[in-house]
Amino acid sequence: MALEPSALESRFMDLALASANFGFLLPYEPLLVLHGASCEARAATAPADAVAAARQFGEVLAAEVGHRTGVRLPAGDQPARLDILSRAGVLVPQVLDAFNDLHRFDGGTREGREAAAHLVERCFMLAAWFFRALTGDAESMNFVHAAASDLSVLAQRVAALEEDLPRLRREFDLRVSPVTLAVAEREQLIVSARDAAYEPLRESDIAAEVQRRLAKAGWDVLGAGEETQLNRSLGCVLVEPRLAGGRRADMLLTVGGQVVGIVECKRDGADLTNAMEQAGALAEAPAGSLPWPVWHSPLPYRYVSDGRRLLFCDANDPDPHARLVSGFHQPRTLARWQREAEADSAAPTYRARQAAYLLRQDEGLDQLRNPQHGALRAIEQALAAGQRRALVHMATGSGRSFTGVFTAYRQLRYARAGRVLFVADRKLAVHQLIAQLRQFSMPDGGRRLDDVYHVQELTADGLDPSASVAVATVQRLSAMLAGTPAPEDGSDRVSAYETAERQAHPDATPLEVTYCEALPPDAFDLVIVDDCHRALYGQRRALLEYFDAPIVGFSATPTATALGFFKGNLVDSYTYEQAVADGVAVDYSVYEIRVADDRQPAFATPVDAVGVKANSSRRARYEDLDEELDEELASTAGQGPARAVPSEHLAAVVTAFRDALPTLFPDRTQQSGALGVVPKAVVLAQDGSHADEVVERIRDVFGAGDVFCRRITHRDAHAVHLLREFRTTPQFRIAVVTDLISGFSDMRALECLLILREVRSAAYYEQLLAMGTQTIASAELRAVTPGAIAKTQLVVVDAVGASRHLQPLVNVTDASGQAGRAALERLLSRAADGLVTPQETAELAIRLARLIPALSDADGAEIRKLAGQSLQELVTRLLDSVESDHLAPLRQAGGKRAVEDERRAALFPLAENPELQEALLGLYDRPAPLRVAASSRRRREAETVRGRLAEFIERAGPFSSAQLWWIEKIADVVATETRFAPAYLDGVPFSARGGTDGFLDAFGPDAAIDLLDELGRALA
Repeated sequence: MALEPSALESRFMDLALASANFGFLLPYEPLLVLHGASCEARAATAPADAVAAARQFGEVLAAEVGHRTGVRLPAGDQPARLDILSRAGVLVPQVLDAFNDLHRFDGGTREGREAAAHLVERCFMLAAWFFRALTGDAESMNFVHAAASDLSVLAQRVAALEEDLPRLRREFDLRVSPVTLAVAEREQLIVSARDAAYEPLRESDIAAEVQRRLAKAGWDVLGAGEETQLNRSLGCVLVEPRLAGGRRADMLLTVGGQVVGIVECKRDGADLTNAMEQAGALAEAPAGSLPWPVWHSPLPYRYVSDGRRLLFCDANDPDPHARLVSGFHQPRTLARWQREAEADSAAPTYRARQAAYLLRQDEGLDQLRNPQHGALRAIEQALAAGQRRALVHMATGSGRSFTGVFTAYRQLRYARAGRVLFVADRKLAVHQLIAQLRQFSMPDGGRRLDDVYHVQELTADGLDPSASVAVATVQRLSAMLAGTPAPEDGSDRVSAYETAERQAHPDATPLEVTYCEALPPDAFDLVIVDDCHRALYGQRRALLEYFDAPIVGFSATPTATALGFFKGNLVDSYTYEQAVADGVAVDYSVYEIRVADDRQPAFATPVDAVGVKANSSRRARYEDLDEELDEELASTAGQGPARAVPSEHLAAVVTAFRDALPTLFPDRTQQSGALGVVPKAVVLAQDGSHADEVVERIRDVFGAGDVFCRRITHRDAHAVHLLREFRTTPQFRIAVVTDLISGFSDMRALECLLILREVRSAAYYEQLLAMGTQTIASAELRAVTPGAIAKTQLVVVDAVGASRHLQPLVNVTDASGQAGRAALERLLSRAADGLVTPQETAELAIRLARLIPALSDADGAEIRKLAGQSLQELVTRLLDSVESDHLAPLRQAGGKRAVEDERRAALFPLAENPELQEALLGLYDRPAPLRVAASSRRRREAETVRGRLAEFIERAGPFSSAQLWWIEKIADVVATETRFAPAYLDGVPFSARGGTDGFLDAFGPDAAIDLLDELGRALA
C-alpha cells in the first residue's frame, strides 16, 4: 500500500537524518537521498544491489540537472543524456567521469564490496557537486565512513521506502519534463555547474597555489629577505608586505622595480566581488607610505583569488568592472599597459580608447553595406561599454567575414589593440580569412593590412612576436591548450558540422585546458569567432574562456548554446529574409523525391511547405536548433551513420532529378522542351564510396562524360583544383561532395542542391543552403552557365527527408513563366480587394524578391517612380509586416490593430496603384524573360575606366602582351563591378589562364601584388 504524503515525508526525513553523506540533498530531490543511501547501506552486505542503486542515482541526477539547466534529455538513455549535457557545457571531465563510473562500472579487478564502496564515494562526489552548483556554497565536504550499526539503521529506513519507489520514479519523470529557460539564466546555471566541479582548497594551500600560478605566468616570487631585489626580474612579487597603518597585503606586484598592483587571497568560496572592494581599499595606500617605488597611486592592477577563481580589475578603465580571468597577466603585459597609459593619459586602456576614439571614426565606413555597417557599429558600442561577449547574427552572403576583417582593422588602427585572434572551424576557412586579411586595403591610405599589421596562421610553433593578427582553427587551439591530437592528422580539413553529422554519438568529451607558455591567456586583446560549430560554445568553451579578451562571435545560425555562451547578448541581427529582400541572397524552393520499393520515385513539393511559425520569434527559432539536434542524436543513438539513398534506388532518383530540371528552370528550355545547359549543381553523398557510385549513376543517366560530373572531397589530392574548375568552367556541371567543401563566396554559380543522405542538424542544413543562396552577377553566371539569364533561386531537391529541419518562409515553386505571372496577378488582386492573409503577404514578398536579381536599371527606376520606393524596399516592408520580431513591439503597444495597420501600410503601394501592378506583371510578358539592359550611366563609367586604363598603361608600362591581357580583363571587371577583389582572379575569364597562380606568374609574386594595388587606385 502506498504511503500517505505526510507519512512519506516523515520517512524521507528519517532517512535524511540517518544518512550523513546524502541527507543534505533532501530539499533538492528526495530520490537522490533514497538511491544514495541505498547504495551506501548495501555496499558491504549486498554489493550488486548497491551497484544498481548507484546507477539509479546517476540517472536521476542527470535528469535533474537537465531539468534545472533547461537542456532537453531523452528518457531512459543515460549515455545520450551525458553526451548532451557535455555538449551543452554542463559537465567538465571529472564530473563526466564520475557519471560514467556509475553507469558503466563493472568492478574491474575489484571485488564486489570494494567496487560498491568505490561507487558510494562517486555518488557522494556528485552529490557534493550538485549541492555546490545549486547553492554556491564552497565549504569543503568530507565523506563520512559510517559504523556498521549506523549502516544497519540506514538500510532499515531505505527498506521502508522501497515499496513506493516505482511510483516515486514515475512522478519524478513527469516532474523533470523539459522547461524553457532564458539563455542568460541557462548560461548562469552552466557556469555554476562548471565552477562547482572543483574541490575547494584548504585555506593553508590557497596562497601557495596563487604563488604557483604567478610563477607560471612569469612572475618572480621574492622570498624573505629579498624585498630589495625588485630589479632581479621584470616582474617581481612581494609576499605579505606591510602597508601604511600596520596593514598587510597578501602580495604586491612590481614591474621594472615599481609597485603596480596588488593580489589578495581569500578562502575558497568567498565572495570575490566583496573581496575586490577590500583589495581596492588596500590599493589606495599613498605612494609615499610604501618603502618601494610606486608607479601610480592608487595601484591600478588588482587581483583577488581563492586559489581556483581569479578576479581582476584594471582601475584605469573607464567605469572599471572586475572580471574573471583564467590566469595572471604576464609582467610584459602589465609593462605594455603602463607604456600605453603613459603615452595617452586621456585614454590609458584598450577599452578607454574604444570609447574615446573608435566610435568617433567613420573613415572607410562608406564602403560597407548596411548590414555590415550596422554590425560593426553594434560591436564597437558593445566593446566600448565593457561588454566582454557580443554575438552578431549575419545571414551567409551578407559579408560576415569582411565585417570581421574590418572590425579587426579598426580595433588595431584606432583602439590600438595589441593583437587580434580569429578562430575558424576548419583549415580552408583559415586560409580564406588570411587571404582576405592580407589583401584588405586600409581606408587610411590604401596600404594592405599585412604591410602594417603582420597576419599569421597560428601553428604549433606558437606566435610570432611581430604578429598583430593570428588566425587559428579550433583544432589548433585544442592541441595547444588541451593536448588533443594535432591538426596535422587532417582533422582541421573537415568542418565540425560534418564531424558531428557523421557519428551517431559525436565525441562529447568536455575539454579541459591548461596554461600554455607559448599561448598565454593575455596573448590577445580581442577574439573574433567566425561562425564555428556550437561545440566551441559548449563542450569546447574552455578554449575561449582561457583568453582574457572580449569575444565577438559571428554566426549565421546562432543556436541556444551560442546565445547562452554570449549571455544572450545578440548585439545585431541581419536575417536571411532581410538578405533576400535586399538582393544580397536569393530565395530557395524545396522539392522532394519520394522513393518506394515497388514504385517509381515521385517528384513533388513537400506537403508541409511552410516551416516558419508566424508566432515564433527569430531568436526562439534559433534557440530550438540545439534542442532539435539533441533530440535527433538521442533518437538515432546506436543506429550508426546517417542513412542515404541506397544503391538500388540511385539511378531512379537521378533520373527523376534529370527529368524535372526543365520544369524547375522553364525559362532555360529550348523549343524542343529540353534544357539547354544543366544548372550548376552540388550533390550531397554519404561518404567517398557512396560519392563514387553517385558520380557513375549521374554520368550514365545524363549520358555525359567524365568532366560533366566529378567527386570533390577534402581528402582528394586535387580538391582545390577541382573546386576552382567547378566554379569557373562551363563543362563541369555537377559536383558530388560529402561535406561543406568550400567557402560560401566561392559557390555563387550554384543553382541546385540534391541531397542524397540524411542531415541530422538544422544548423548543418542551413550551412548547406548557404552554399547556393549567394547572388551572382548575370554576366558571371552566363560565363559558366550559357543561356542563363539571371540567378533567381536555389532549387533544393531532397531525396531523404532532410528538409524537415528548415523550410522557407513560403515555398514558391512556380515563380517563372506564365504560372508565376498568374500567381502574382492573383495575389495583387487580393491585395487590391483587401483580402490578402499574412501568409499570402509573405508569398507576395517572395515572388517580388525573385524579380530583383534580373531587374534592369530602367525597370528599377520605373518601379521606384510608381511606388515611391525601390522594389527591395517594398519587399522589405512586406516581410517585416509578417515578421514576429518586428511586430512584437507594435503588438505590445497597440495590440492586434497595430499589427494589421502595419501590414496594410506595407501593402498600400500595391493595393492602390494599378499602374504599379501592371508594371510588375509586365516583367513576365517579355519575349526574352527578364533580360538585363546596360544603362547609359554604366556605359559612361566604362568609358571613364578605359580612359584611366590608357593613362595607367602609358605611365606604368611597358607591358608584355600577356601582361596586357591581365590588365585589360581586370579593367573590364572594374567597369562593371566598380571595384576588383583579388578573389575574382579565380573566376571567369581569369581561370582560363591559371587564376591567381597565372597572374602571379605573369608579373612575379611581389610585383603582381603591387601592380594590383596601383591598378586599383588608378581605375577607381
